[in-house]
Formats: sequence, structure tokens, C-alpha cells
Amino acid sequence: MGLNHKDERATHKIYWESLEKTEPNEVCRRTGASYRQDRKGYLLPVLNQKYLILPGEKRMLCMRGDLCEEESLRDYFFLMVLLYLLHGQGQDPTHTWISEKELKGGTTFFRGPHALRTEELTETFGKDPEGFLQVGKRLGGVELLFGDKAFALTVLPRVPLAYLLWKESEEFPARVNVLFDSTIQKHFSLDGIWCLVAEVSQRLLEARSR
Repeated sequence: MGLNHKDERATHKIYWESLEKTEPNEVCRRTGASYRQDRKGYLLPVLNQKYLILPGEKRMLCMRGDLCEEESLRDYFFLMVLLYLLHGQGQDPTHTWISEKELKGGTTFFRGPHALRTEELTETFGKDPEGFLQVGKRLGGVELLFGDKAFALTVLPRVPLAYLLWKESEEFPARVNVLFDSTIQKHFSLDGIWCLVAEVSQRLLEARSR
């Protein structure tokens, strides 16, 4: 199995313990996950992959067919998955897109160190909208007719995100914006939303090299 990728972060311990104590049927009903009794863990689609979440072992394994593989996962990933399994509310998306400014408390929260992580995407794809769309498609994205290029991603079973690019022009600098389904705050608090965007933005950057 390679390296031991058990999640040893002290800040996550309470989340793992809470998940281990939660009734699996309830978690699955709320989140769209399924439960594997043989492994005492949850199968959860994340973007275009499936992960096996093992509360008793504090581990998350990537599924390749029927095989489980260790994967080096960022803090953001652990947090967004644990928070979703613990707090997702079973609310299906409305497919009504809103900006962070339309979220309750969003205008004041998403500033400074909590600004949504889109700057590196802007720098990388500001002159390459087609490349932007292609990395979105590599993560299962579906093209949207917004901006110069845009796509929607199903990040978690009930949590879509949209990424929009306006390319650099003589008059305006490039920019990337993120839109959320109107139900996002049924599943995540504002800091959870920040983690979600940080993880997805990084995966989009990594998809460029595939």
C-alpha cells in the first residue's frame, strides 16, 4: 500500500470521531455517499473520481476500479470531505448560480487571506481560455456559456461549482470567478466553502499537466 497516509492532523480529530459515531444510513441519505459494510467506510464521488472514506482508520483512499490506492491529499481535501459528510443537508442543487457576494456573510468574509483561490488560475489561463476549458473537462466539467470560457463541475454529489474565465484584453486584465449553487450554504459554512474552492482550483492547475 506504500506510505501510511493516515490523517494524523490534530485539528481533524474531532471530525473523524464525529463521523465514526454518526449513523451510516443518515450520512448516505444526506450526502449521496454509499456505505461499504465490509470496509466500514463510505464511497463518495469527488469530481470525476471515487474515494473510500474510512473513519475508523482516519484514511481516504482513491478507488481505481475495485482497487484502493493511497494518494497524497491536501488539508483542504480532508476538510471539504469530512465537513460534507458531517454537515451536508440532503438538499439537491437548484442550478441557480450565485456569486460569493450573494452568500450570507460572503461580502465581508471572502477578503484578504480568505479571498477565493483563483489568482493562479487567472495567471495560468488568462491568455488561454481553450486550455482553461480543457482542464475543466478533465475533471468532468460541462461547458457553460458564460464569460469567454466557463464550465460547471460536480465536486460532490450535491455540490456543483462553476468556473468562469474572462480572458486578458487590451482594456481589461484577465479574471476567473467562481459561482455557487444557491444551496451551497445548506452544506458548507463560509470557511468550508473557502476550502472547497482552494482544493478544486488546485486540482484544475494540476490537470494541466495530464
